[in-house]
Amino acid sequence: MDLASLPHALRAAAAPHGHSQDKVLEHFRELYSIIAYHGREVFLFGQGREFGDRRHIISFHERESPAIPEHIYSYVLITYCYSGSFRMGVDGSPVALDAGSCIVMDRHVPHSVEPTGPDDLVVNLILAEEFFEGRLLDGMADLASPFAMELMTPSSVHEGWRVYPTADDELARICIDRILCEYLEPDMTSPYLVDFFLAALLTHLLRSYEPKGQLDDVAWERAEFVGTVRQYISQHYREGNLQQMAADLGYERTHLSKFVRKATGSTFKQLVNLERMRRAAVLLRGTTQPIYEIAEEVGLANLTSFYQRFRAYTGCTPQDYRTQRA
Repeated sequence: MDLASLPHALRAAAAPHGHSQDKVLEHFRELYSIIAYHGREVFLFGQGREFGDRRHIISFHERESPAIPEHIYSYVLITYCYSGSFRMGVDGSPVALDAGSCIVMDRHVPHSVEPTGPDDLVVNLILAEEFFEGRLLDGMADLASPFAMELMTPSSVHEGWRVYPTADDELARICIDRILCEYLEPDMTSPYLVDFFLAALLTHLLRSYEPKGQLDDVAWERAEFVGTVRQYISQHYREGNLQQMAADLGYERTHLSKFVRKATGSTFKQLVNLERMRRAAVLLRGTTQPIYEIAEEVGLANLTSFYQRFRAYTGCTPQDYRTQRA
């Protein structure tokens, strides 16, 4: 998609549906639970969003929509105002985004949205936990930014949010434009390109606008530990041997298991399974290998177990996944 076509495509993607305020509230009450948060009731969006094998979800705020009640995501969220304006309440504080500005919210930050107008084009970029794994965001650890460390560490306290004045920021706009063009007119490589542009955008925001704070030793050690564990699993996911990892990294097995759970929010087995499924998805998309060979290649000799895990990961069987992406 060329940039000249993007505004029209965005307006179509964010077309108003004519929902009333009562209808929105009814929809929320049907789908989401309500929890108490600092003396007020908020809707809790669960962790059941369908990322599939992707690390992001892109959605658009409906134009001319009624107010959205206060709610909490379980993921890192970037909200970018492409045109018009966007008024929010973020953890009880009023926030106004003008065209070109954006906000980054850590997991579990409550926020609400005021009614939008006919020219308000706003995009949500929702990042899965897996987005912060691997090497895309390696540079963030070198920024000495406490907010960056919070975003990268799933088990830390998640109450942070930042508004970035990017209206005149050329690089931020380039990243957003490319993300949206790839999303609205995708091909087989678009999810990967979107991940790269998202990583570039987030790293740029943190590098350009975040104060270079002083991280304490505990924060540095936690970030380094998480990076070491993820790198090890990416290299040894086939074996998936906690005892061997403990020996290789110089830890006692039981202690390492507890450290992994505390630092990442996932067990060692969950992290290994996630890496196996991600690699299997790549092989299903990019090769004609038989499924049983792919299962063995990612460390799962039991084909039934592989099918069960892959369905849980993507929502479909390996064969259906391959057919859909052929």
